[in-house]
Amino acid sequence: MKRLNIYVGRGIVVFVVMTFFVLGTGLDATAKQYPRLYTGVRPLGMGDAFTAVADDENALFYNPAGLSRLSTVQIGLINPLVEISEKTIDLVQDAQDADMDDTGEVSDLLEEYVGEHQHARVSLFPHVGFKVAGAGVMIGGLGQGTLDVDIRNPVWPEAHVDMILDYGVIGGFGLKLPLTGLSAGVALKFLQRESLSEIYTATDIAAADFDDRLEDDLYSGSGFSADIGVMYTMGFIPFMDTNVALVVQNVPEMDMGEAKDIKTQANLGLSIGKSFSAFGIVAALDYKDVTGAFEEDEDIAKRIHTGLELRFLKFLAVRAGLNQGYVSAGATLDLWVLRFDFATYSEEVGAYAGQREDRRYVGQITIGW
Repeated sequence: MKRLNIYVGRGIVVFVVMTFFVLGTGLDATAKQYPRLYTGVRPLGMGDAFTAVADDENALFYNPAGLSRLSTVQIGLINPLVEISEKTIDLVQDAQDADMDDTGEVSDLLEEYVGEHQHARVSLFPHVGFKVAGAGVMIGGLGQGTLDVDIRNPVWPEAHVDMILDYGVIGGFGLKLPLTGLSAGVALKFLQRESLSEIYTATDIAAADFDDRLEDDLYSGSGFSADIGVMYTMGFIPFMDTNVALVVQNVPEMDMGEAKDIKTQANLGLSIGKSFSAFGIVAALDYKDVTGAFEEDEDIAKRIHTGLELRFLKFLAVRAGLNQGYVSAGATLDLWVLRFDFATYSEEVGAYAGQREDRRYVGQITIGW
């Protein structure tokens, strides 16, 4: 049954991503955005500052030490996530009026969006988490497709495309060390990956066998690695819950065979919060890639993330933040077995913060509790 679910999830991801592409989306092969395995809607609303906040299913991807904070059973049965950039929305609308089998019309469409970054992502992450023997434990299955494109050359437009399809199993645990204020956790990941990084012309896209060519251009591989995280609660600071955290992800570096590898990185986080009976507030700061493992650039501002979350009566939350210097915002409506999450944020796809903004919108519906 587990193998069947993985194949079904992969099929959904492939179908949706291919649909986005046929409508005209694409991935930027030279854009300078940082590669990340998975980003959650709640963290994105907070500017992606979550390393020292992690206290839900996103802890598996941000800091497994946060799994020690699980207090009740958490189950996400179905939780489709869809993310698309603002510019891609416009392109998709224009593509609906174009004949994508006609080279001339495809060329005209691409020419209109030369120099603009396109992005789309879909994912599923069913999961279950609980407390056992004093430790928070969570396991889930990930199916995700990410697509980004840069369209270049106004004379004869070319789509520089990167596409990544991931599916696999992720599990982890976190526990509090008695009398220390310290929590530690480990997450283990096994992923199958298919990726491509190619350049396609209007003639290629309009060809009848383009879908077959996309599949032929995919490179496959698999990898296994771990995330190791710690979180320290500074109990000597009065009135506020203050945490500092460190996580080292993808240890060792995930060698995905012929597909794109996943690099090791280290992130630092700080959070300050306070909870009342019907109200809670938390502010957070993250510094990503402390060791400079990403070779895309050395810009410090791209590594800084800040965020704020306000929670009301356990069913409503609103968020705001700065992701690489760009404003982010989000909200959650939790109706027990049905939860709605939404966020908008901007990703820097240039060499430094403030150069090339790509505004994105992401939404998720979760059935579970």
